Amino acid sequence: MSDKLSIETVIEKGVADIKLSGQIDEDSDFATITNIGCHTLNFNFDKVTLINSCGVREWINYIEGIEENAKIIYHNCPQIVIEQINMVHGFIKKGTKVESFYAPYYSEDDDDVVKILLRTDEIVEGKAPEKKSESGEELEFDAIEAQYFQFISQMDS
Repeated sequence: MSDKLSIETVIEKGVADIKLSGQIDEDSDFATITNIGCHTLNFNFDKVTLINSCGVREWINYIEGIEENAKIIYHNCPQIVIEQINMVHGFIKKGTKVESFYAPYYSEDDDDVVKILLRTDEIVEGKAPEKKSESGEELEFDAIEAQYFQFISQMDS
């Protein structure tokens, strides 16, 4: 199976649901979702596996071309997407909302990091919500909260 970026789009009543899968890199082509005339763009990043520096550039070029009044919502952002949002100015356009994202939690029982899907509204005062494993073990947030959740303040700027 190729890791090349795959884009699936469903458009209904002016809303585009866009699923991104694979790698966002220098070969990524966003032509199929350029000028699609929708007032709401829901980007699902759940299956994005990599974003390199050239991919960041391609994404920003694409995002800058979206109409100013379009509503942009990011869903299921993996850690690699959150890291880019936090590091790279322009990865999210002004007014973009990050609805949900994965966050790293450490499981002492498994001695492993698990990715837990969070909603942005679960982050209160910059603190990670308490989460438990399926066995009831209290999981420990495995990043620096102030850095990892920095993107939340960017959404309003």
